[in-house]
Amino acid sequence: MVNRSGIALFASLGLLATVSARAESYKEPYRPAFHYTPAVNWMNDPNGLIFADGFFQMFYQYNPVGTVAENQAWGHARGRDLLHWTELPVAIPAVRNAAGQYTDLIFSGSAVQDRQNSSGLGDGRRAPLVAVYANNYLADQTLPNGQHVVAGQQGVSIASSTDGGISWSNYAGNPVIAVPPAPYADQAGAFRDPKVFWYAPGHEWVMVAALSNIHRVILYASDNLKDWRFLSTFGPANAVFGAWECPDLFPLRPQGGGAEKWVLMVGINPGAEYAGSGTQYFVGEFDGKSFTADPDSVHATTPPAGAEIFQDFSSGQSYAALGWTGTGAFAGASPAAETIPGSVTGHVIDSFLTGDSAVGTLLSPAFTIDKPFIDFQIGGGSWPRDPATAGTASDKEATVNLLVDGRVVHSTTGNGLGAMSWRSWDVSGLRGRKAWIEVIDANDGAQGFGHIFVGDILFSDTPQLEANWLDHGPDFYATVTFNDLPESARTAVGWMNNWNYGQVIPTSPWRGQMAIPRSLSLRNTDGRLALVQNPVETLPLLHGALLERSVGNMALDAEHPTRTLDRISGRQLDISADFVPGGADTFGLHVRSGANGERTEIGYSPRTRTLFVDRTRSGDASFSSGFKGRFEAPLAPDRDGHVRIRVLVDTSSVEVFGGDGAAAITAQIFPSAGSVGVDAFAENGSAVLHAIDAWAMRDIH
Repeated sequence: MVNRSGIALFASLGLLATVSARAESYKEPYRPAFHYTPAVNWMNDPNGLIFADGFFQMFYQYNPVGTVAENQAWGHARGRDLLHWTELPVAIPAVRNAAGQYTDLIFSGSAVQDRQNSSGLGDGRRAPLVAVYANNYLADQTLPNGQHVVAGQQGVSIASSTDGGISWSNYAGNPVIAVPPAPYADQAGAFRDPKVFWYAPGHEWVMVAALSNIHRVILYASDNLKDWRFLSTFGPANAVFGAWECPDLFPLRPQGGGAEKWVLMVGINPGAEYAGSGTQYFVGEFDGKSFTADPDSVHATTPPAGAEIFQDFSSGQSYAALGWTGTGAFAGASPAAETIPGSVTGHVIDSFLTGDSAVGTLLSPAFTIDKPFIDFQIGGGSWPRDPATAGTASDKEATVNLLVDGRVVHSTTGNGLGAMSWRSWDVSGLRGRKAWIEVIDANDGAQGFGHIFVGDILFSDTPQLEANWLDHGPDFYATVTFNDLPESARTAVGWMNNWNYGQVIPTSPWRGQMAIPRSLSLRNTDGRLALVQNPVETLPLLHGALLERSVGNMALDAEHPTRTLDRISGRQLDISADFVPGGADTFGLHVRSGANGERTEIGYSPRTRTLFVDRTRSGDASFSSGFKGRFEAPLAPDRDGHVRIRVLVDTSSVEVFGGDGAAAITAQIFPSAGSVGVDAFAENGSAVLHAIDAWAMRDIH
C-alpha cells in the first residue's frame, strides 16, 4: 500500500545513501529515530533548502550554545536521500562585537545556486551557493561598510559559498535591503524570512519576504542577488491574527493535467487553527510581478450567502430570554456587548463574566440539524476538552461543543487570542438529528486566559473557512520547499514544534525536530484546487521488518470494540490502514499504547467526516497546560467508501495522512518507553479493518 513510484527519480539522480554509522549516540529518551534532530541544542525553522552538488542541503535556525531560541545562527545538515542527514558545523554564525556580545542574529532565509555567477561571488571554478537571510540587529551600530542600523531593525543580507555550503563569506555590502520601501518602511522591525528563486520567464531572481506585523508578503526582483527592486505585496487575507512568517512561492501543475498554478505558503504565529503556530496557503497566479490568489482560495470574513442564523446574540436579551440554560456564572447572565477583533456583530458569549475565575455552562435550545455545516466564531483561551476529565473536578476545558444523543460529537476550544476566528463543523452525517450547542468554561484562569468568546452561530450549505491549512495538527510550522529539484518535484520540510510550548518540551540535550520531507501536489477537491501531501517517496528505504500485511476484514463491533494487533508494536512504525465504515461513531488506531492507559488515538468520524489525532492520553504533558488536545481535519471517504489512513510513528511524534494526502495532522507526543502497542478500535457501533500494512522503521543515526 506504499507508493514507491518516486524512488526511481531519486535513484536516477544518484541520491540513495547508506545508513550513517553513528549508532552509539542519539539514544536519549524521546530522541526521534527517523526524524532529523541536531545532536545538541535548539533548532527551529528550516532554512536554505536546496539540492546542490549532489546533496540535499538543509540549513536551519540554530542556537549553538543552548536549548532555547537564542543566539540564532544557521545550522547545517546534508544528505543524499532526504532521510539520512550528516550534521555539519554551523554555516552562518551570529555576529559578536569585540566584547563578545551578540549584535546581529541570523534569522530565516533561503539559498540558491547562482549558475551564471550573476552575483559575481563565484571563484571561477564552481557556481556559488548564495544564502539570502534576514538579519536581526540587537544594537544601534554603524557597519564596516558605513551603513547605520538600529536595535530591532531587520533587513536582508547575503552570503556565499564556493565549497558546497561548508564555509560561507558574508557580502561586504550587507544588508542588501536595509528597510522595506515606502509605504512599508515603518515595518523594518518585522521584515524577515526571504525566500528566493530563479524566475525563468523574467530571467531574474524573485524574492518573497514577510512584513510580519501587517500580514503581508512583499516581492522583489534582482538581476544579481545584490540590488533588489520592489515589485508588489500580497495580503492581508485569510488568517491574520498573528505574525506572518516564512513565506514560499512556487509553481505546481494540478494532478491529472491543467494549467500551471502558483502556491503561496505563509506561516502564522500565533493564530493557527489550534492556537500557536501553523502554515496556511493560497493558490493563484504569478505574472512575474504580483501574486493574485484565486477567488475560491480567499475566504470571506462575513457569513456565507444563504446561511441561517441560529443565534447572533445582538438583541440585548439575556441568555434565558433567548432560550439558553445557564449554570454557574452563566445563570442570569447576558451576552456581552463588546468589540472583539474579527467579530461580526459585536455581541458575543464571553465567559469572563464576573472574572477569569468564573466557571459555568450554557446550553442552547434544541434544534434539528438540516444543513451540512454549523459555522461559528470563537476566540479566547485554548483549553480543549479532555474526555477523561470532562465534567469532573479536574475539568479545565473552555469549549463550545455539539451534543447529539447526549454525546459530544464536535468540540472546539479557543484560538489562544483575544480575537475571533471562524470555525466550521461538518454535520452532513447528522441531518435530521436533534442537537444542542453547549458552551463550557470549567477553567478558573489560574494558568492564564481561562475564558472564551463565542460569536455568531450559523447553519450553512458551505463551510465558513478561515484559511487553507497545510497541516491541521499543532506541530507543523515554518514550512518551505527545496530549490533546484527536478521540475516535477516539490518537496517541503516543516519544523515539528509549536511556539506555544516549543521551548519547554521535555527533550535534552537537544530541542526541536523536523517533520519528514513531504511531496506536494495540487488536486481538485470539491471543485477547487487544494494542496495534498505525502511522505517523500524515498521513505521505504527506512523500512525494516514487515510486521503485518493485511488482516483480512477484522470486525470491530460491540463484542470486540478494541482489538490488539499483536504483530504490530514498536516506537517507530509506518502503518497504512484501510477501514470500511459501519455504524460506529469513530474508528481507527491506537498507537504507542501501554498498560498504563497511555495511547495516541488516530481515528475517523463518519458522521462529521473528520480525521483526528487525540493526544489527551499520549504521555507526558506536564510541561504545558495547553499541550493536550484533539486535532481534526476535514476528510471525505475515498470513492469506494473506504477510509485510508497512513501513520508515521516515531519516538516522540505522529504524522498522519488521510485520503492519499488530502488531509494531514502532525503532533508531538511524549509516551513512556514501554508504550509500544497498536490497537484497532471502533466506538458506539461497528467498522471493519479491511487491510493493514505495517513496517518497523530503521534508525537513521
